[in-house]
Amino acid sequence: MKAIIEIAARIADLERRMNSMVRHGTVAEVDPAKGAVRVQIGGTDDKPFLSPWLPYGQVAGALKVHSPPSVGQQMTVMSPTGDFRQAVAMPMTWSDKNASPSKKGDENVLTFGDAKIELRGGEIIVTVPRFLIKCGGTTFELTGNGIHAVASDYQFD
Repeated sequence: MKAIIEIAARIADLERRMNSMVRHGTVAEVDPAKGAVRVQIGGTDDKPFLSPWLPYGQVAGALKVHSPPSVGQQMTVMSPTGDFRQAVAMPMTWSDKNASPSKKGDENVLTFGDAKIELRGGEIIVTVPRFLIKCGGTTFELTGNGIHAVASDYQFD
């Protein structure tokens, strides 16, 4: 009888771990300095709970991107063993609160606040209130009021 109880307990633990391997939720808290989020999981079919602090996925090779998640953003929490202490939160998909900035398949669009960058075909379109380029002691600023350039030497052809 003891063996059956132990097997039942092991099966229950395995089922719990399998159910926790991939979970979906929304960001409830963000700590960009630690690269961590807490994710609200469940709510419609499960009892909702707040995850422990989890690292969030980022691009971290030769190209490095710092793009912390925002509160309300959908995330997928993945844990190979079903143990949240080994989990990582990955950006998921669009939602009503965070819709895609484009519906076109032939362009890439990046938005952040009032800034928007569109890449399509042979063009890049940047829409911002202020555009500033700094190179050494030279600056080039473009605003709705015009262009302001500072350089020790410049040439317009």
